[in-house]
Parts: sequence; C-alpha cells; structure tokens
Amino acid sequence: MKIEYIKGDLMTTDIRHIIHGCNAQGVMGSGVAKLIRDKYPSAYTDYNDVYNNTGLELGDIVFSAQNDGKIICNAITQKNFGRRDDTVYVSYWAIAEVFRKIDAFGIKEIAMPMIGAGLANGDWNVISAIIENTLQKTKPVVYQL
Repeated sequence: MKIEYIKGDLMTTDIRHIIHGCNAQGVMGSGVAKLIRDKYPSAYTDYNDVYNNTGLELGDIVFSAQNDGKIICNAITQKNFGRRDDTVYVSYWAIAEVFRKIDAFGIKEIAMPMIGAGLANGDWNVISAIIENTLQKTKPVVYQL
C-alpha cells in the first residue's frame, strides 16, 4: 500500500497505532525511541520487560497500550544501536517482518517516522519500497518534521 507523507509531529498524530524502530538490546536512548520513551514511559517498560524476561529478536513487535488510547508498536528492526556513523544498523529483513505482522493483525492505519532511516542508517528508498510492497491492508502514514 502506498505511503502517505504528512508534515507534522508524530507524537501528536490522531492515528491510534504508532510504530517505531527499536534495537534488540533493551535501550531506547535516542531518536524517535527516546521521544516515545519520554511521552509513553510504559511503552519503554513493556519493551524492557520483554528484553529482560525473554530477550528480543529481529522482527519482534512489543505492543504497549497507552492511557490515551494509543497503541505503541515497538518494532525490533535492528540488533544493535549506534550513533550516526557509517554502520547500517537496520535489518531490511526485520522491517519486512514487522510490517508483515502489522498487516496480518488487521491494523487499518499506522503512523511512523521514516523508520530505520535515521540513526539506524538505512536507505529510505529501500525501506519505503519494502513497506509499500508488504502492506496490503494497512495504510502507512509517515510523519516528517
């Protein structure tokens, strides 16, 4: 399904489901993950609990229901984390897997940043093609500042 691009702040979306990329190390210390952690602390707690209890694997999604009705989808799209360097941290396979799951769950619409293309150093042209080719029933909406 074709991505819709919106200029605006992801954290103020009216869309119920928000997906963002996370690492498999239990850390949400920068980028959009930190914004999610700051606004929705329980999303971090739920993610970190899974990390501590069973571990996190590429392609996993940790769903976290919020008091305001939002559902945060902590998508494990990278094994490790890093800062802006030359390393590509995002797994394109994991991107495809999490969006396959989102589509299978019957989620009608999902808000996101340019997932995997920020601190994870992924190529947005590749990622957006994966998303559009994977989602059949779920409308993807990318927020850009």
